[in-house]
Amino acid sequence: MAAKATKLETVMILKYPDGVDKNGKEVIKKQSFSKIKTSAADQDLFDVAKEFEKLLGRTLDELIREDQSGITNA
Repeated sequence: MAAKATKLETVMILKYPDGVDKNGKEVIKKQSFSKIKTSAADQDLFDVAKEFEKLLGRTLDELIREDQSGITNA
């Protein structure tokens, strides 16, 4: 029998610079958004992230899509 993966959850994570610490090292902040539709297209997440970028007033360093799946024996 073949194993089958079913998407359970998708999280969108935004990482962006937020100044420097007392040692002069760049501080990277991270915000996570859960309850994202598992069927959301990558382009849609990217477009939403660009809008958050405008609201934050910061340039995003990284956009991460984190998918969790359950695997069953089909």
